[in-house]
Amino acid sequence: MEAGILRDRLADLSKGVFISMPIGTVLAALILAVQLLSGGGLAAMLWFIAIASINGARVVLAVAQSGAADDRPKAVGARLSLYGALALASGIAWSFLALLSDGYTTSQAPLYLIVLAGISAGSVTYGTCYAPASINFITLPLLTAAGCVLAKGGVENYVLAFTILLFLGGMIRSAMLGQSRFRETSRLKYEAREFAAEMERNSRRDPLTNLLNRYGLEQAIARLGLSDGPFVAMLIDLDGFKSVNDTYGHTIGDDLLVKVARRIEGHAPAGATIARIGGDEFVLLFSACRSRQAAGELASAIIAAIANPDPELNSVRVGASVGIYQSEKPRLTEMLLKADFALYAAKRGGRNEYCLFDAGLDAALERKNRIERDLRGAIENGALCSWFQPLVRLDTNAVVGFEALLRWHHDVHGAISPPEIVTAARETGLLSLLTETVCLNCCAMIGELVRDGRRDVRVAMNLSPRELEAGNVDDMILTGLKARNVPAAMLEIEITEEAPVDRDRVDEKVGRLADAGISIVLDDFGTGFSTLVSLKDRRIRKIKIDKDFVRDLAKSVEDQAVVEAVIGLGRTLGIEVMAEGVETDADRMILRSLGCMIGQGYLFSAALPMPDALAFDAAAAEIIFEPLRNPRSGNAA
Repeated sequence: MEAGILRDRLADLSKGVFISMPIGTVLAALILAVQLLSGGGLAAMLWFIAIASINGARVVLAVAQSGAADDRPKAVGARLSLYGALALASGIAWSFLALLSDGYTTSQAPLYLIVLAGISAGSVTYGTCYAPASINFITLPLLTAAGCVLAKGGVENYVLAFTILLFLGGMIRSAMLGQSRFRETSRLKYEAREFAAEMERNSRRDPLTNLLNRYGLEQAIARLGLSDGPFVAMLIDLDGFKSVNDTYGHTIGDDLLVKVARRIEGHAPAGATIARIGGDEFVLLFSACRSRQAAGELASAIIAAIANPDPELNSVRVGASVGIYQSEKPRLTEMLLKADFALYAAKRGGRNEYCLFDAGLDAALERKNRIERDLRGAIENGALCSWFQPLVRLDTNAVVGFEALLRWHHDVHGAISPPEIVTAARETGLLSLLTETVCLNCCAMIGELVRDGRRDVRVAMNLSPRELEAGNVDDMILTGLKARNVPAAMLEIEITEEAPVDRDRVDEKVGRLADAGISIVLDDFGTGFSTLVSLKDRRIRKIKIDKDFVRDLAKSVEDQAVVEAVIGLGRTLGIEVMAEGVETDADRMILRSLGCMIGQGYLFSAALPMPDALAFDAAAAEIIFEPLRNPRSGNAA
C-alpha cells in the first residue's frame, strides 16, 4: 500500500508541474519586462534564464516520469527527492528577486511581493501531495523578503514583515495538511481496492473448503485454452453424508467436507480445477492429456480415498459416487449437465461407483430432455391421458373400482412410463398441472359411473406426500369435485409412502380430504417409510399390498406369511386390504384363502381407456395371463 501511495504522490506532483511551471515562467517573464522597462537589464535577464531553466528541468522530469517503467518504491522516492531539490533551486533563484528590487525598496517592490505571494500559494496548491517540494520552494524567498522588509525599519515594515512570516507559516502548515490529506485519500483508495479484490476473491471461493465455488469455476473455465483439450469433468457426490450431519452434527459434517476436499486435491492431476458447487457435491476439471491416469482409474482412486474410514465417524460410513464427462471444449453447463446425468447412473448402480457418460447415456439424456420439452403440450392437447385399471373382487369377479394410471405415447420415444412422466413434471414445474389433469379425468370417470347408476364403484388417483406438501392439491381436488357435481365418496386418494419434510402440513391436507368423504388408501404397503405408524391413522380406510409381495405369491412361503400378517393387521384395525400385481389364478386363489377379497392386475385386465374400462366385465372376461406384456410397467402409478 505504501508503495502505491508513493506512486500516487509522484504522479500527482508531475501533473501539477504542467500547470504551475508555465504560470511561474509567465510571472517571471512579467517581472523581467518590468525590470527592463525600469532600466535593469543583464541581472534581470540572467535571473529569468535561471528561473526558466529550473522550470524546464522540472517539466522534463515530469515528462520522463510519465514514461518511466521503474515504479519500485526506491526509484519513486528518488524522483520525488529530485523534485524537492529542483524546488529548492527554484526557491533560491526567486530569492534573488530581493537583489533586483534593492531589498524590496524600489517602486516595483509591492508588485514583486504580490507575485511572490501568488506563486508561493500556487506552489502549495499544486504540490499538496509532496510537502517538501512546496516548502523548499517558498521558504527561502519569503524569509528573504521578510528580512529585507524588516531591515527597512518602521512600524509599517515591521507589520509587513510579520505578515510575510505569518503567510509563510500558513503556507507551510497548508502544505503539510495537504500532504496528510492526500496520503489519507490515497490510503483509503488502496484499502477500497484491496477490499474489493478480497471480496472478488471471496466471491469465487467456498469459505469452508477454500475450493472454488460455482462462480469461481465459471471464471476458471473461461480462462482455459482450447489447445489444452480434451477436458474431463468429474462430478463427485458423497453417499451417506446426510447421516453424518444427523448423527454427529453439522460441525463434524463440515470437518468431513474439508477432509474430502483435501483428499480430492491429493489425487487431482497437476493444474486441475477443483470446486465445491453444492452441499456435498464437488467438481474436478482437468485436461485429459495432463493426467497420468485414465479417468476411470482416477475416479476409483478418489472414491477409495473418500470411502477410507474416518476415526471420528464410528457408526457412519461415507462413500462417493462419480459422474464423468469428457469434452473437447470446456463448456461448464454442458459438462455439469452430462456429468450429473452420469452421476445418477452411477448412484443407481450402488455406492462407491463411477460412470462415464457414453452414447447410451447421451441417448437417455436426449430422451429425458425431449420428454420434458414435450410434456406441457402433451398435457394440454390430451396426448397424455388417464387409463383405468379395474379393481376386482376375488370371489365374484365384480368390478368394485378403478385406478387411474397415466398413459402417454410419445411421437418419437413411444410409450412413456408413469414414473418418467411424474419425474419430468416435477423437473419442469408441471406437477400441479399434471395432478389437476388426473383429477379431472377421475371426475369425468366418476360422472360416467354415476350416469350408469354404479355409485358403489370408486375411482382412485395417486398422490405423493411431496405433492400434498408443496401445493394446494387439497383445494384443487375439492374444487374439482364440487364444480363437476360428483360425489366425493366415489373418489379414492392413493398416497404412496414417502417421507414428507413437513408431516404436519401433509396430515392437515389429508384430514381435509378425508373429512370431505374421500377415501384415503395407503399405496405400496410394506415398501415405504413408517408403515406400521401409518396404520394408526384413523383416516386410512384401505391399504394396498405392494405387487412385490403378490407377484408369484403361490411360490413364496415368506411372501404368503407377510401378506397374511398384513391382512390380519387390517382386519384387526378395521381397514380394508387389497392386493395389486395379481398375475396368475394361483396367486388369486392364495389371496382369497388368506382373506384378501380385492385385487388388481394383469390377470383381470391392464389399464383401459375410459370407454373400455366402463364396459369391462371381469365376470364375463376370460382370465388369461399374457406373459408377453410387461406387468412391471402396467401397474406403475
